[in-house]
Amino acid sequence: MFVIEYVLPKGSGYMKKYEKAKNSIILNGYSDTVLEELTNGFIEEFLDKEYERISDFLDKYIDTVKRGEILPNEFNALKFALIVTDNVEEENYAVSKAFKNVVVNDMMLDKNGKKMSKSTGNIIDPIAIMEKYGADSIRWYMLYASPVWTPLKFDEDGVKEVYSKFVNPLKNTYSFFQMYANVDNININECNVNYFDREEIDKWLLSKYNNLVKNVRNSFSEYDLNKVTKYITSFVSDDLSNWYIRRNRNRFWGSEFNSSKKSVYMTTYEVLSGLCKLIAPIAPFVSEEIYTNLTGEKSVHLASYPVCNENLINPALEEKMDLVRDLISIGRYAREENKIKVRQPLSEVLIDGKYESIIDNLTSLIKEELNVKEVKFINDINTYMNFEVKPNFKEAGKVFGKNMKAYQEKLLNLTEEELESIQKGESITLNVSGENYEVTPSLVDIRYNAKEGFDIGMDNGKFVILNAVITDSLKKEGNAREFVSKVQAIRKESNFDIDNRIKIYVNADEEFASSIKDNLDYVKNETLAIEINFDDSIEKDLTLNEYSVGIKLERVA
Repeated sequence: MFVIEYVLPKGSGYMKKYEKAKNSIILNGYSDTVLEELTNGFIEEFLDKEYERISDFLDKYIDTVKRGEILPNEFNALKFALIVTDNVEEENYAVSKAFKNVVVNDMMLDKNGKKMSKSTGNIIDPIAIMEKYGADSIRWYMLYASPVWTPLKFDEDGVKEVYSKFVNPLKNTYSFFQMYANVDNININECNVNYFDREEIDKWLLSKYNNLVKNVRNSFSEYDLNKVTKYITSFVSDDLSNWYIRRNRNRFWGSEFNSSKKSVYMTTYEVLSGLCKLIAPIAPFVSEEIYTNLTGEKSVHLASYPVCNENLINPALEEKMDLVRDLISIGRYAREENKIKVRQPLSEVLIDGKYESIIDNLTSLIKEELNVKEVKFINDINTYMNFEVKPNFKEAGKVFGKNMKAYQEKLLNLTEEELESIQKGESITLNVSGENYEVTPSLVDIRYNAKEGFDIGMDNGKFVILNAVITDSLKKEGNAREFVSKVQAIRKESNFDIDNRIKIYVNADEEFASSIKDNLDYVKNETLAIEINFDDSIEKDLTLNEYSVGIKLERVA
């Protein structure tokens, strides 16, 4: 059934009659209750007269209404708004104002900033874009691309970006959760783990989520819908999908239904269901689909809007996790710059000792993300890298003039604190030839290089040093990881279920074969293989780490 929310058409006989009576009541000092009763009386009369027409319209166009598609002109003639629901009886009507405030988008232009027109040939077909990316992607893009009070340069690439950064990660997160919940036959009510008993990364996500709720509500109150979409997109893409879910896959995969597994299910459920309510005003369809499937409730649009739980916000924990993520990002960059493959393990990573007390209990995350065996904290960076500090002559010449040589000598004797400030983009004060100068980073040219056997990444005063020496054992492990990745890809291409056991048949040169044999338990566990057989008859049609390899899989159960 449908709740029908009416706005009486201005200029109708009903509206004129209503306004006259309302003014009379107000002038004579009657109560708001009398006014309300009178209002309802007029609206009910209007409803009764229009009921048959409304019913015919709903029968004809209800599927269109549900999909959020463009309605025929007949809709405009009826002068009413619809709220789709299914929890009220047919004879019950909800009568209220459609809205208190309205925010309307400014002019929509083409991607080059030109007004759209048929003669110019730059009109965008909204139906075609909707069929390609969904109606919610368009809604989100229109708010994400620019503030509503500025003209929007509509670009399909922007809609595509919104889909890839927001809609798709959200759907994938839900699909991942649902897939493993189905495999484990999870009853979420059995996963109720006390907040204080959850793992640190769970508490971190809940802190991030509640900060998100606070920021979104504040931005809504300021009618800044651009900020709303930016906050949520960043959370979904960076925090939830690319960090929390990816970092906790092993907890979902775990065979034991322990506290850790319950906690990751409960935390993901809470955040996903909360997110659906948070995005519902802008993305009504994807939020409805995920929320109803996730919770079993009637509609996300009947749920209360999320409220921030300040008790779950932990700034220190967020700062700690953000530091870890920054260091990992720097380490990944160092691997890329030095062409070290992601799946190739390294022996160790070296990190500034001043962070040890802050992130010591999170080193396991760094190990896994950077694929290293050990995390070491060091206090003397010069043991592993060489600095070269000199003036940026092009800029410094304008400032120091004849004092340039003295300035250059000063740079050679910078303290560790002064050097760190410059690397962070901060200014320092130096006394050069008896005169104080403000030295900005633009006046300094800092170059560094790693000592033999090490690769260095540095950003904003933070550094990560990788031990780049790859032993024979590490090389074999890298081969085994590459092999696992390819087997997993073949499993997916073959439409195997995630819990299917398999037999693996492989043809490889002795060196690559020994990599698999030396890491046999790891390969079996990761691929759910009960056997690995070496068969020279299989065609070597794959290249893994420059080795020719043939792989065949057999589903067992």
